[in-house]
Amino acid sequence: MHVVATVVPDALLLDPGPVPEAHASGPVDAATFVVRRRRRPARDAVYGLHGHPDDQVLLGVPRGSGYAVLIDARPDAQTFGRLAVALLDGRRTLLVPPGCLYGVQAVSDGTLVEVRSPARPSRRDRLGADPDDPGLNIRWLRPRPVRTPDADRSWAALCARLGAPAGPRRDRVTLW
Repeated sequence: MHVVATVVPDALLLDPGPVPEAHASGPVDAATFVVRRRRRPARDAVYGLHGHPDDQVLLGVPRGSGYAVLIDARPDAQTFGRLAVALLDGRRTLLVPPGCLYGVQAVSDGTLVEVRSPARPSRRDRLGADPDDPGLNIRWLRPRPVRTPDADRSWAALCARLGAPAGPRRDRVTLW
């Protein structure tokens, strides 16, 4: 297995093979990662942005290919608001640390996005933001509409909920 560290601490891009037994954030038990969601977004559509506050997530695209976006939404992290992107396909998966947002834009027809996690957080506890929020300033691989999200689905609302500094995300995109 080839493991690539990212600009977001504890987020790892994994190439084929089993989940690593240990990494910087501690042991990972592959048996605890259960498929929680499978989605087939239409070409150019985005699945996400979602986050699990307490558990790691394995994000994969077993069919087709997807443009994965990861945003550090941990207010105490030095990398809060940092964005990293990668192309995922049947070979690669992304280990998303707790407290980070993830989303995938389908870049081919028939793309299947799969989310695995040890537990399913309650709807109330899940993190989320609108992927087209101008405050996030995400440059998707395929152009998306610029629009104003509902107040409760905005980046500003998520920052307020987390007790994080308000304002738009300003860092540059970092490819792995």
